[in-house]
Amino acid sequence: MLTGIELIIALLAVAVGATIMGTVSFGMGLVVAPVLLLFMAPKPAIVTVNAIIPILLLLVLLSTWRHLQLRRLVELSIGGVLAVPLGVLVLEFANPTVLRITIGIAILFLGVLNLLNIRLPLARRPGSGLLIGFLTALSITTISIGGPLAASYVIAQEWRREQMRAALAFYFICTYVVAFALYYAIGLVEQDTLINISLLLPSLAVGFGAGALLARRMKESVFRYVAIGVIITGSLVLLGQEVSRVLAG
Repeated sequence: MLTGIELIIALLAVAVGATIMGTVSFGMGLVVAPVLLLFMAPKPAIVTVNAIIPILLLLVLLSTWRHLQLRRLVELSIGGVLAVPLGVLVLEFANPTVLRITIGIAILFLGVLNLLNIRLPLARRPGSGLLIGFLTALSITTISIGGPLAASYVIAQEWRREQMRAALAFYFICTYVVAFALYYAIGLVEQDTLINISLLLPSLAVGFGAGALLARRMKESVFRYVAIGVIITGSLVLLGQEVSRVLAG
């Protein structure tokens, strides 16, 4: 259970991560997961992150639901839900290092393409949402980082800011809720994990308020570059973690 200075650092990380997610509807895992992994074992850390994120996303969705276009999200959401059981199994039984590196490289590649305003034809083809939704959920449930993949897909659709926020919030809620149910079913949700989740909730409210304020004041063009910045930063954080882990032995 988080206490003392560990809890203070975790609360600050959650507040920063929630501000980012409250602004662009993804990216919280990039900030919070590496911090919690300093104080907790990988499995409870990932379960904790993946439990608090949908709470924040529900607040984002409640503020943007008028912009939600469900028909455009069917493929993405189905792909995400289908991948969750596999991701939970990987978290429980496998070493996800290769998956982390692969996802990190893919995220960096997509982020650079978005920065250069180059659109992959795949992102507009039928079935592409199913594939991206699957890969994103697989990454999220295994390593708690994967939002930039779905964000790259949404950016490629050239939706407006609030449409992007609503779409990502809806997709991630579907994925995280199913994931948490499976975490609980196989015994990954322990009492200390539930206590940690409750302790971190106040920082969610602070971060959501700050993120919502930033999102309202941000221009469409600035919003796009902020989202791309989070995507590229996320890939570098993920790859840096894995390289340092491999070098450490």
